Amino acid sequence: MELHERILKLLSSSTVFLIATIDQRGFPNVITVSRPLWREGLLRMRFYIDGDGETVQNILRNPNGSVCCYQEMQFESMSLKGKFTIEPIESMEEVEASLTDYQQALAHKQPVVLSFETWTAKIHADKQTREIIV
Repeated sequence: MELHERILKLLSSSTVFLIATIDQRGFPNVITVSRPLWREGLLRMRFYIDGDGETVQNILRNPNGSVCCYQEMQFESMSLKGKFTIEPIESMEEVEASLTDYQQALAHKQPVVLSFETWTAKIHADKQTREIIV
């Protein structure tokens, strides 16, 4: 399987993603989220999060961050570096169709969509780590 296909398979099969932002003291802040609501290959993805959380505050100060995912059974992982933007949700009905049961149960008071644009990627597969510039 070629590298690009492997990346897309890893992204589509991962159910847990880690989002890292930079806090006000310059340290990483990591949260665990469900798979993206929407994804354009590895270039762009959108996540559902709470607009009242520290993650949104961090992005407003500094949009740089990373998204990571893994597939434990195949010993594969990927780390994406890029820029976050925050999008308010205009119509919750449109978003609700894409939410998992867990995301719906969260019942965020101020839900937002967190968009991520990938600049670089590292994939670990076959006991090797390779970097990709997007």
